[in-house]
Order: sequence, then C-alpha cells, then structure tokens
Amino acid sequence: MAVLLPTYSAAAAAAPAPAAYRDDPYRACKQRAATLCGPSAFTFYLHNTVYNPAVDNKDYFNSVYGLSPNVTWPNPYSFGTTSTFEDPITEGPANTSQQIGVAQGLWQLDSKVGYTLFHIFTANITEGDYKGTISILGQIREADPVRYLTVVGGTGDFLGARGLATNRLVTIDHTAPATWTLSFDLDLYY
Repeated sequence: MAVLLPTYSAAAAAAPAPAAYRDDPYRACKQRAATLCGPSAFTFYLHNTVYNPAVDNKDYFNSVYGLSPNVTWPNPYSFGTTSTFEDPITEGPANTSQQIGVAQGLWQLDSKVGYTLFHIFTANITEGDYKGTISILGQIREADPVRYLTVVGGTGDFLGARGLATNRLVTIDHTAPATWTLSFDLDLYY
C-alpha cells in the first residue's frame, strides 16, 4: 500500500494567511511555517512569600502549604507536602522591579530520600513586549544550583512554545514568613 504525504512548498509557506485568520495574528503567524511567532529567549523572576500564621502575614503572602501527609513512618523530607502559589513575576530580580505578570500553580515534595519538588505552573505575562501564557513543569532538586524544567506550551505571543526553562535560586530568607526569588531563563522554539 502506498501512502501519499503532503509535499512542502516554499511558495505555500510564504503565502498570506487565509482570510479567516487575518484578524487573528497568532493563527496567521502559525500559518507561516518558516516564521517564529514569539521570542526565542525570555527571562523573568518569580517572587514567593509563604503564608505563616505565626507572623500574621495574611495581607502580604502569595503561597500556602497544604496539610502534611498523615503518615505513621518517619518523613524527614515532608514527602507529599504541596504548596499552591500565585507569585508576582517581574522583569528584574528585585521585588521593586517592573511587574510583568503572575505565576499560578503548585509544587509538591515528591521524594522520601531528598528534597525534590515537582513544579507545574503557568506564567501569565500581561505587561511588556510579549503577552500571553507560558506553561512550565518538571522536577527539581532543591540542592542543585541550576535546575531545568520543561516549557510545554503557551498562548498569545508564546502560542505553541516548547523549550527549556533554566531555573536558579536568586535569594532566599528562611525568617518567617519565608521568602525567595527564582530566575527563569527560557529557551523557546515554536
């Protein structure tokens, strides 16, 4: 049995977008196969402040821990603990840097033998040259100075983005309420 595959034509790739897509820049961009639709590199900083009733920071927190798992065996790495967050995203590492969006998601401690976390979140970029969402997930070891997660999709200017999210700890303060800043350097393709 012979299978006929469509042929690639440079003329077809350069053809204008169908009339139905002319008012939708994202779909029109995807119709031009040879053109990138969004940035190939993008950097942002995520700022986290944990809710802590001991210091009554109910007016200035952006993440909460779920209840620790009810287990009868020793659990030195808090296996199963989950945190949900809605963290501001800025263009620079300082808390006072221009806010460009918000990251919403969760992480879970997923190892009984070390501090590893499974992260899954969406970076909602609402300000700056590019706007849209970027979906990121993966497992990291807290002790690693450089961590890698996967970009699995996006919308808006990041429509269909895939790639690598290189993550580094910028600052951390364990004093209650705990705070930290993470950098995310994204290498993207579409």
